[in-house]
Amino acid sequence: MKAFEQMERLKRMNQLIKRERTGAPDEFARDLRISRRQLFNYLDEIKSLGVEVGYSKIKRSYYFSNGHELELDYSVKVLSKEDISKVEGGFWKLNLHSAFFVHAPRLIWA
Repeated sequence: MKAFEQMERLKRMNQLIKRERTGAPDEFARDLRISRRQLFNYLDEIKSLGVEVGYSKIKRSYYFSNGHELELDYSVKVLSKEDISKVEGGFWKLNLHSAFFVHAPRLIWA
């Protein structure tokens, strides 16, 4: 369930950055239960989407700095074999996995 974990983490990051209540990088990473390096990787991913993230030493918080923000939403739906067959044109018969994630302009198959 790593995908759900990552989405929840991204939602939490987004909320804290919007509110400008992240704390210093070490605190922010600890709050998210990730390493400092992972935090910077997430921030780089956010920046690659065109959302600039700055850091204020005075506020001790990250903030969205170019007027852009993230809106994160996802849903989970259990599909029957018939639904999968309809959606994927019969790929179920080939026993392929049907989950994928869309990130910016590229698809990531899981």
